Amino acid sequence: MRKNGLMEFFDVFRSNDSWKDVDLNECKLLFCIFVAEKRIKNIFVRILNDNEVIKNSRPIIKEMLSFEWVSENVYTSNLIELSDSYSSVGGRVIKTALSDKTDIETINTHEFCGVFGDSKKLLDRLKFFKDTGINWDEQKKFIYPSIERPTGFPVD
Repeated sequence: MRKNGLMEFFDVFRSNDSWKDVDLNECKLLFCIFVAEKRIKNIFVRILNDNEVIKNSRPIIKEMLSFEWVSENVYTSNLIELSDSYSSVGGRVIKTALSDKTDIETINTHEFCGVFGDSKKLLDRLKFFKDTGINWDEQKKFIYPSIERPTGFPVD
């Protein structure tokens, strides 16, 4: 957990509970999202002590996607910069109405700023990345239906 409910997830997987010599500054950051901590706590075995892992001290990613409802069954998102207190409230809009046709790279490389609280969906995303190397966010398929879901991604 970094600030204001933002949690970072890294390309670091262990089959045993040994985190010695893990420096998160050197690990690939998969994504950083706002989480409802109590809703996802069941996916964690335990909380690591400060001396078990070197925490990430790189700057927190402040550019995120902000969902926008356009009309019935029509959605888009805006690229925003979080405020100095790491909130979407008071954040600066960088680009409005992102399109899956012209802004697909931006859409694919940024996370939504809404609070995430579904532990099964989070585990599905992490397991799919571990198995395939593909970092797929299913929320993007809902907002942008024409984006193709990777083959094999679990769908309820």
